[in-house]
Parts: sequence; structure tokens; C-alpha cells
Amino acid sequence: MLAQRSTKALRPFAQALRPRAALCTPRSASSLFVANREQPSRTRLAEGWAPSRRAFSSTSSQRGMEDLVNIIQSSPNDPVAITSLTPNAGFTLTDGLVLPSPIILCPGGCFMWDVAHPTKNGADEMGREWDGWNEEKLRLFEVLNPRPEILLIGTGSSTLLAPQRIKRYLNGLGIQVDVLDSRNACSTYNLLQEEGRRVAAAIYPVSHLSARTGIVA
Repeated sequence: MLAQRSTKALRPFAQALRPRAALCTPRSASSLFVANREQPSRTRLAEGWAPSRRAFSSTSSQRGMEDLVNIIQSSPNDPVAITSLTPNAGFTLTDGLVLPSPIILCPGGCFMWDVAHPTKNGADEMGREWDGWNEEKLRLFEVLNPRPEILLIGTGSSTLLAPQRIKRYLNGLGIQVDVLDSRNACSTYNLLQEEGRRVAAAIYPVSHLSARTGIVA
């Protein structure tokens, strides 16, 4: 649940996302958008579709992106888990929604995240100078209430060493940080959520999928 005082703080990036053609926004625009995760239809349930929070595969879903809504409208009682992660489709959630971009998952919210790959544009091979990863990109965690006790950071196809500035910032918010490759970050997130832990995840796809275009950059 987001505290009432957070509404104003979220306003700069709590915008409804229009059709994909409108994703190419100025750099000053929001880096976070919320996915509208509607309940599964009766037809899909009748066909035997049943979500499993632990289930995780590399099979791509055929369902495309849906409309996106304002962050304040997300429901904390509707948990999110990841069922698959593929290079071209990105992330598929338990309700069938496909998000072809970096994402942030937290209790009650699923966000498309406009952030570059940690090693893109001149960062060193260990990822210590993650280009574009700054406090502004992680500001959401300042206003979450309650805050997650652990944040899983998925760095793509391989595990990259997170810079100390990011760890210090998140540790200062009382959040433990664990950096993994994205596939392990997804499965660990599902497991911890199923165990009832206050867990969040900030995960980059296994390929360079853009939050602005939904295609490989």
C-alpha cells in the first residue's frame, strides 16, 4: 500500500501509458508505468489455466500488451508472479500479461521501467559504473509503504556486480539488495513472494528490450 503522503511524490512518474506509439517520450518524462493486470477470464480458467507463482519457464506467451493505468490504482491484494522470461517477448506474468521491457515488481504493483542495461554505453565489464542507474530510477522505493525487506536486482543474461552507490542508497532505505542474473531473480522473487516475504524485484530482460518501444534496442 502506498502512504497518502506519497501521492504527490509519485506524480512525476505516475502517468497513464497511451498506446505503444506514444511511448517515445522526452527524456524528462516518467521512467515508471504501471501495468493493468485484469483478472483472468472465465474462458481461460475453463480451459485449465491456473497461475502458479513458482512456475517459471522460457516459453513465450502469445498475449500482447494491455492498457496501462495510474500507479495509485494498483491493488495490493492482487499479487504478481512471473511465469516466463524470453529474449524477444520479455516477461510474462501469471495473468498472461506480457511486458517487453525492464520491470519493477513490488507488493500490489507491476511497473514498466525505463532504464538502460547496466553495461550499456561505456560501463566496465564488471558493471561498476552502471550507466543511467541512479537514485531517480529507484525513487519508487522511497515512497512504498511498507517498504520491501529485500530487493532482487536482475542484470540480464549474467550477474553483474552492483556499484556501491546503489547499494548504499537502498541500504539507507532499510532494503537489503541481492544481485542475480535475471532468470534467477525471477524464480527467487516467485519463491520469496510465495513464502510471504516483503520482496520486490527490479529486473532487466535477457536482451536489450526498451520500455519506450517494446523492441530490442
